[in-house]
Amino acid sequence: MSQSKGLYVLRFIGERALHAVVVVVLAATGAFFLMEAVPGDSAASAVGPGATAEQYQLAREELGLDKPVWTRFADWVGGLASGDLGNSLIPPNQSVSEMIGNALPVTMQLAFLSIILSLAIAVPVAVWSAYRRGGVFDQVASIVAFAFISVPSFVAGLLLIYLLVFNHSLAQQLILGAAVVIGLAVALSPLGRRGGRGAPGVMWGRALLGGFAVGAVLALLALFLPEFPRQGYVPLADGLGENLRSIALPAITLALMEVAIFTRVLRTDMISTLQQDFVLSARAKGMPTRHVLVAEALRPSTVSIITLAGISLGRLIGGTVVVERLFNLPGMGSMIVDAVQNDNLPVVLGGVIVIAVFYVLVNMTVDVTYALIDPRIRRG
Repeated sequence: MSQSKGLYVLRFIGERALHAVVVVVLAATGAFFLMEAVPGDSAASAVGPGATAEQYQLAREELGLDKPVWTRFADWVGGLASGDLGNSLIPPNQSVSEMIGNALPVTMQLAFLSIILSLAIAVPVAVWSAYRRGGVFDQVASIVAFAFISVPSFVAGLLLIYLLVFNHSLAQQLILGAAVVIGLAVALSPLGRRGGRGAPGVMWGRALLGGFAVGAVLALLALFLPEFPRQGYVPLADGLGENLRSIALPAITLALMEVAIFTRVLRTDMISTLQQDFVLSARAKGMPTRHVLVAEALRPSTVSIITLAGISLGRLIGGTVVVERLFNLPGMGSMIVDAVQNDNLPVVLGGVIVIAVFYVLVNMTVDVTYALIDPRIRRG
């Protein structure tokens, strides 16, 4: 049986790997011919506006722009196969690989930090909202989630800059107010349960203790809230604290919408799972609430959120340009946009290929994880 299961997993991984290769090839080919169709002249960008006709023509020959498009495509594929992404056309004419090596860690850290922060907040909120469905905490969490979903990322970023950079004391007051509201919501959460008014004192004691703990954590966060820079990025080599401080606001900006989406999806799945027979059986046996929620209900409810988190991670790696521009981060999004504006073809193509590779790798990992959690997927 174990050998058969191993063959299923290997075949599943092989199929996904083949799909990933096809996607990357199609993305690279599409990016090349799409950039060829876009109006612009890479040679003019390379020599600058003050160049003579002779310099312009020499640049076209050096860049191979005087060759037919299919010849240029073959040359580009040949260089790509050998690991050569070319050089930037704009001075100082850096290697594209070097430029990506500088920009990719910024975008990767921003995307991963946003997803980790989103899951760290969304999972406990969704689990407790599902358990206290219809209660005070669930209603407050739903209102906040819908508010976060409705706010575009650039608006959220501007609001965070206004509060946490230019109005630090006001942000502290707002967090203290949120501590009171959320703490009360947790403390009063038994009111939402059927028969909650007649609930045992133990349940109310735990709710009050939980509300006090959540409020105390938020209050401490308000009191020790650090001051964040308006823009810029500090590399990890210059210190973990300064690095996290420089990327915290961009990560929170991206995480706000992800938190809302993850919370709504996981809450819905948890509500359905809590009605399943095996969960009801565990509760009937007198299992502790923590065991029922975490060990019994959470794992089968995480399939959708794992898939969604993987898709969101791939999307963030290739789509953080608005936040990177807003906070002046030297990431992949900013690099590609600058390259498009300057008709810097090698940089655009190199960036698109790297993002496509990471995107398909993330989704392949999600598919494999999905199959390990639910064996029906790899047999489908």
